[in-house]
Amino acid sequence: MTHVVRRADRRKMDGQGLVEFALVVPLILLMFFGIFDLGRAVYAYNTLGNAARQGARVAAVNQVVTSNTACEEDMPVEDPADPHWSIRACAAGAALTLGVPITAVTVAYSTPAGTNLSCSPTLHVGCIATVTVTDSWTAITPVIGSIVGQITLTSTSKIPIERVFP
Repeated sequence: MTHVVRRADRRKMDGQGLVEFALVVPLILLMFFGIFDLGRAVYAYNTLGNAARQGARVAAVNQVVTSNTACEEDMPVEDPADPHWSIRACAAGAALTLGVPITAVTVAYSTPAGTNLSCSPTLHVGCIATVTVTDSWTAITPVIGSIVGQITLTSTSKIPIERVFP
Protein backbone atom coordinates (compact mmCIF):
# COMPACT_ATOMS: atom_id res chain seq x y z
CA MET A 1 0.00 0.00 0.00
CA THR A 2 1.45 3.32 -1.05
CA HIS A 3 0.85 6.54 0.72
CA VAL A 4 0.04 9.44 -1.54
CA VAL A 5 0.60 12.97 -0.27
CA ARG A 6 -1.75 15.46 -1.70
CA ARG A 7 -0.48 18.74 -3.07
CA ALA A 8 -2.23 20.79 -0.35
CA ASP A 9 -0.59 18.71 2.43
CA ARG A 10 2.84 19.12 0.86
CA ARG A 11 2.55 22.93 0.92
CA LYS A 12 1.89 22.88 4.67
CA MET A 13 5.11 20.91 5.30
CA ASP A 14 7.43 23.06 3.13
CA GLY A 15 8.35 25.48 5.96
CA GLN A 16 8.89 22.80 8.62
CA GLY A 17 12.55 22.18 7.76
CA LEU A 18 13.30 25.90 7.75
CA VAL A 19 11.75 26.39 11.20
CA GLU A 20 13.66 23.42 12.65
CA PHE A 21 16.90 24.75 11.12
CA ALA A 22 16.28 28.21 12.61
CA LEU A 23 15.74 26.69 16.06
CA VAL A 24 18.78 24.38 16.04
CA VAL A 25 21.48 26.54 14.37
CA PRO A 26 21.90 29.03 17.26
CA LEU A 27 22.39 26.16 19.70
CA ILE A 28 24.94 24.46 17.46
CA LEU A 29 26.84 27.74 16.94
CA LEU A 30 26.84 28.46 20.69
CA MET A 31 28.21 24.99 21.37
CA PHE A 32 30.88 25.37 18.66
CA PHE A 33 32.07 28.75 19.94
CA GLY A 34 31.95 27.46 23.53
CA ILE A 35 34.31 24.64 22.60
CA PHE A 36 36.54 27.16 20.80
CA ASP A 37 36.66 29.43 23.88
CA LEU A 38 37.34 26.48 26.15
CA GLY A 39 40.30 25.55 23.94
CA ARG A 40 41.60 29.11 24.19
CA ALA A 41 41.32 28.99 28.00
CA VAL A 42 43.21 25.69 28.19
CA TYR A 43 45.89 27.09 25.88
CA ALA A 44 46.24 30.21 28.06
CA TYR A 45 46.50 28.17 31.27
CA ASN A 46 49.07 25.82 29.69
CA THR A 47 51.12 28.79 28.45
CA LEU A 48 51.08 30.35 31.95
CA GLY A 49 52.26 27.04 33.41
CA ASN A 50 55.16 26.92 30.97
CA ALA A 51 56.03 30.55 31.73
CA ALA A 52 56.08 29.86 35.48
CA ARG A 53 58.31 26.81 34.95
CA GLN A 54 60.66 28.83 32.74
CA GLY A 55 60.87 31.60 35.32
CA ALA A 56 61.49 29.09 38.14
CA ARG A 57 64.26 27.44 36.15
CA VAL A 58 65.96 30.80 35.67
CA ALA A 59 65.45 31.61 39.38
CA ALA A 60 67.18 28.36 40.34
CA VAL A 61 70.45 29.42 38.70
CA ASN A 62 70.22 33.21 38.52
CA GLN A 63 68.67 35.12 41.42
CA VAL A 64 68.73 38.49 39.65
CA VAL A 65 65.29 40.04 40.03
CA THR A 66 65.37 43.26 38.03
CA SER A 67 63.07 45.09 35.70
CA ASN A 68 65.35 44.18 32.80
CA THR A 69 63.22 43.38 29.77
CA ALA A 70 65.73 41.11 28.02
CA CYS A 71 66.00 37.36 28.28
CA GLU A 72 69.26 36.20 26.74
CA GLU A 73 69.68 32.88 28.53
CA ASP A 74 72.39 31.61 26.20
CA MET A 75 74.87 34.15 27.63
CA PRO A 76 76.02 33.96 31.25
CA VAL A 77 75.58 37.00 33.46
CA GLU A 78 79.07 38.29 34.20
CA ASP A 79 78.21 41.53 35.97
CA PRO A 80 75.35 41.36 38.53
CA ALA A 81 75.08 45.15 38.44
CA ASP A 82 74.26 45.00 34.72
CA PRO A 83 72.51 41.69 33.96
CA HIS A 84 71.23 41.11 30.44
CA TRP A 85 68.46 38.76 31.55
CA SER A 86 66.17 38.44 34.53
CA ILE A 87 63.66 36.01 36.00
CA ARG A 88 60.64 38.17 35.25
CA ALA A 89 61.72 38.90 31.67
CA CYS A 90 62.25 35.22 30.90
CA ALA A 91 58.89 34.21 32.42
CA ALA A 92 57.05 36.98 30.57
CA GLY A 93 58.89 36.05 27.37
CA ALA A 94 57.68 32.47 27.68
CA ALA A 95 54.09 33.79 27.70
CA LEU A 96 54.63 36.22 24.86
CA THR A 97 51.64 34.95 22.88
CA LEU A 98 49.36 35.99 25.74
CA GLY A 99 50.97 39.40 26.15
CA VAL A 100 51.81 38.87 29.82
CA PRO A 101 53.66 41.93 31.16
CA ILE A 102 56.73 41.68 33.38
CA THR A 103 54.68 43.12 36.24
CA ALA A 104 52.44 40.02 36.20
CA VAL A 105 55.36 37.83 37.32
CA THR A 106 56.19 37.56 41.02
CA VAL A 107 59.29 35.91 42.47
CA ALA A 108 59.76 34.75 46.06
CA TYR A 109 62.27 32.62 47.94
CA SER A 110 61.37 30.49 50.95
CA THR A 111 62.84 27.97 53.35
CA PRO A 112 62.16 24.31 52.51
CA ALA A 113 59.79 22.57 54.92
CA GLY A 114 61.45 20.51 57.64
CA THR A 115 64.87 22.17 57.42
CA ASN A 116 66.83 24.68 59.48
CA LEU A 117 68.12 26.39 56.34
CA SER A 118 67.86 30.17 56.46
CA CYS A 119 66.83 31.81 53.20
CA SER A 120 66.48 35.37 54.38
CA PRO A 121 68.28 37.75 53.91
CA THR A 122 70.96 35.56 52.27
CA LEU A 123 69.97 32.83 49.81
CA HIS A 124 71.57 29.38 49.96
CA VAL A 125 71.56 26.31 47.78
CA GLY A 126 68.37 24.42 48.58
CA CYS A 127 66.15 27.45 49.19
CA ILE A 128 62.89 27.23 47.22
CA ALA A 129 62.37 29.69 44.35
CA THR A 130 58.69 30.33 43.68
CA VAL A 131 57.58 32.05 40.49
CA THR A 132 53.94 32.98 39.95
CA VAL A 133 52.53 34.23 36.63
CA THR A 134 49.07 35.79 36.50
CA ASP A 135 46.93 36.81 33.52
CA SER A 136 43.29 37.53 32.82
CA TRP A 137 41.28 35.65 30.20
CA THR A 138 38.09 36.71 28.48
CA ALA A 139 35.98 34.70 26.07
CA ILE A 140 35.78 36.18 22.58
CA THR A 141 32.23 34.96 22.04
CA PRO A 142 29.94 37.78 23.24
CA VAL A 143 27.26 35.51 24.73
CA ILE A 144 29.75 33.30 26.58
CA GLY A 145 31.83 36.34 27.56
CA SER A 146 28.82 37.99 29.21
CA ILE A 147 27.93 34.79 31.08
CA VAL A 148 31.44 33.83 32.24
CA GLY A 149 33.04 37.27 32.45
CA GLN A 150 36.76 37.82 32.96
CA ILE A 151 38.68 34.96 34.58
CA THR A 152 42.01 35.37 36.36
CA LEU A 153 44.41 32.54 35.54
CA THR A 154 47.40 31.92 37.81
CA SER A 155 50.20 29.38 37.62
CA THR A 156 52.95 28.82 40.20
CA SER A 157 56.14 26.82 39.92
CA LYS A 158 58.61 25.97 42.70
CA ILE A 159 62.15 24.72 42.31
CA PRO A 160 65.15 24.57 44.67
CA ILE A 161 68.10 26.86 44.06
CA GLU A 162 70.92 24.96 42.38
CA ARG A 163 73.61 27.61 42.69
CA VAL A 164 73.78 31.00 44.36
CA PHE A 165 74.50 33.87 42.05
CA PRO A 166 76.78 35.86 42.42
